[in-house]
Amino acid sequence: MNSFYSNEELKQLGLKSFGKNVLISKKCSIYGADKISIGNNVRIDDFCLLTGKIEIGDYVHISAYSALFAGDEGIYIEDFTGISARCTIWGKSDDYSGSYMSNPTVPLKYRSVTDKKITLKKHVLLGTNTVIIPGAGKEIILDEGTATGAMSLINKSTKAWSIYLGIPSKIIKSRKRNILEIEKELKRI
Repeated sequence: MNSFYSNEELKQLGLKSFGKNVLISKKCSIYGADKISIGNNVRIDDFCLLTGKIEIGDYVHISAYSALFAGDEGIYIEDFTGISARCTIWGKSDDYSGSYMSNPTVPLKYRSVTDKKITLKKHVLLGTNTVIIPGAGKEIILDEGTATGAMSLINKSTKAWSIYLGIPSKIIKSRKRNILEIEKELKRI
């Protein structure tokens, strides 16, 4: 028995679209599949949760126990991105200040919900337990080549080819760009 959905089973999920060589664990939970687009060479492991408007590029891996909570603005994951185990990306979040009620069982008129676009550009790598939350009124963009250390909190956009660590995260050093040459070689085959 295969633990990943077959092509026929992927069609039955009702995804907006999906490419070739897509491996999604049968233990993954998907809500609103008609809002989710998946490229080629994508793997989504056990116990992941995907909900809302999500677009996933090519050569993307989402490791076990990760969750993507996209609102109407969406989560966009570009090519060659890796999301390690237990990462959480929040495109939509309640206001926790106490000025409003929170949680989805409360009518929306009593809540203040932030719904922001989250974009992970090419070659982004999230270390285990990284959390991304919507910024103060702005979309969050993890620029090309951004990498985060384990247990980092991202609450604002990042600079390209930088490594971030901490709560909240800060740049700790630059990241090498050798993978750009490897990408070119891979695309030739």
